[in-house]
Amino acid sequence: MEFDFETLVERSGANLKLMMTPPEVVKAGNISLDGAEPDFKSAPVIEEAVIRFAKNGLYGFTLPDEAYKSAVTKWMQMSRKTQIKPEWIVTTLGTIYSLATTIRLVCTDPDDGIIVTTPVYNRYRQAADRLNKKTVECPLLYDSVNGRYQMDFDAIRSAMANPNNKLFVLCNPHNPIGQIWKEKDLVRLAELANSYGVIVYSDEIFADNCYQGLTCPCYLDIKGAKSHAIVATGLGKSFGFTGVNHANIIIADDELRARFTDRRTRDHYGSLDPCVYECVISAYTKDGKAWVDASNAYVWENMCVLRDYFAKHLPKARVCGGEGAYILWIDWSAYFSSGEELNEFLVKKAHVCLGEGSDYDSPLFTRVCMATPRKCLIKTLESVGEAFSKFGKEK
Repeated sequence: MEFDFETLVERSGANLKLMMTPPEVVKAGNISLDGAEPDFKSAPVIEEAVIRFAKNGLYGFTLPDEAYKSAVTKWMQMSRKTQIKPEWIVTTLGTIYSLATTIRLVCTDPDDGIIVTTPVYNRYRQAADRLNKKTVECPLLYDSVNGRYQMDFDAIRSAMANPNNKLFVLCNPHNPIGQIWKEKDLVRLAELANSYGVIVYSDEIFADNCYQGLTCPCYLDIKGAKSHAIVATGLGKSFGFTGVNHANIIIADDELRARFTDRRTRDHYGSLDPCVYECVISAYTKDGKAWVDASNAYVWENMCVLRDYFAKHLPKARVCGGEGAYILWIDWSAYFSSGEELNEFLVKKAHVCLGEGSDYDSPLFTRVCMATPRKCLIKTLESVGEAFSKFGKEK
């Protein structure tokens, strides 16, 4: 089946990605490659489901019934090669909403906090800040030679040993570095969590987006993890559906699931969005899987285009990631001495918009969304290359 990833969908009105694009970039005819959401249309099964839902004319309160939960369980088997039970599924209003629910559930004392491995998605800290909870950072170990990161398990052990640090936030694939944590890493993490009584919130929203035959292990499949795991999944990244608030939270432990569900109710959760209901049942099918597979293949080709361009024209920059999540993480430290200098050059001279690494406490990096029509990616790359030549940056 052929799918169209080459047509750029025009963003209009109050679209967040458009509103946050600097005017210099818009004027130059470039699009923003900041923000981890696709620039091409979602899957035909999603479009058809939305139309069918709209035409039905009833948009009332909706519950996740047997058909809904069956679709999720089948998808987890089809896409993730993992078996879950329907009763493990708890619907919520989103990944960060669910993290906030988990923080309220677990971090009940004033001095309690969450543990994160940085650089990491900045909204984890934002959720903790809004709930007046501290964030304990365990920086990942960066190898600048091969552009890979490792967990610092000594730092994680030390953080977990503090009884106030009751929640560990795992991101897999890891945003922004685009790396998949392997089973051996997750086994060590689960052992530490069990030793210190720490709950692990595993954000697996990008887990359907893996490349070159790689798969992202579900944390629930890790030995000893079921007793302390809260796993977040959904259509958001896989199908470009982030603007429709939802998540499917998977909790195997009966007591933990009951506590989470009760906390969710006290957080004023109402019901499942009826549009989400229709789209989940339609997308979590063989047709939906075919689209995800095709989009992953297209994104991988984009990643190869970017890597080839950098190898030829900007060889001192280090391109990281490419295992999972449709983002690449670029180390510009060989060319720039500060984040301000880097961002000034990209926006004011190259007229491109990439994700600022300062959002992840890594000012000399940028995060680049690769789920975009290839012509748009190439235009952005050429704009950067031309600016390097014009303004005399050493290559």
